[in-house]
Amino acid sequence: MRAFDVTSSPALTVTRRTRIEAAAALVAAHGFAALPVVDEDGALVGLVSGEGLVREQLRARRVARRVEDAMTPLVVAVDTEAPVGEVARQLLGHHYRSLPVVCDGVVIGVVSREDLLRALTSQDEVLAARASRLLCDNVGARSWDRAGGAVRRGGALRVPGLTRKPDGG
Repeated sequence: MRAFDVTSSPALTVTRRTRIEAAAALVAAHGFAALPVVDEDGALVGLVSGEGLVREQLRARRVARRVEDAMTPLVVAVDTEAPVGEVARQLLGHHYRSLPVVCDGVVIGVVSREDLLRALTSQDEVLAARASRLLCDNVGARSWDRAGGAVRRGGALRVPGLTRKPDGG
């Protein structure tokens, strides 16, 4: 599996000239940790983090600021062909929440820890976890939650404590 296979695409990007307020609104609205900063050709030139935006927004009360005031110009990115193991090493080894994914220097997407986790987790496990959460949110914690939650196998969802046995019991 390659970086391209787990990338959220297309990437939501900003330019150096984007106003701090606009970039902060994008980060807040989409729940991103950071946004890639690109030039007019889509080439990666930096990264602006939510933390950097907050810092600059506090300063911006005095003077209007642009993304270029808050961005980090030297950015770690991964190539679309990078193995998923290398992507994981970059994310976890440097404590990044996400990384830009580039092809010939142009940003084509972003890969996050959540993207990797989704790719490495079976759909049955993901759906069972969602079902358990919905049951707990709507009905409250019950025996199925203490018993390990819902389990999805072969297209059927089994909820311990709620699922009837074939003999009607």
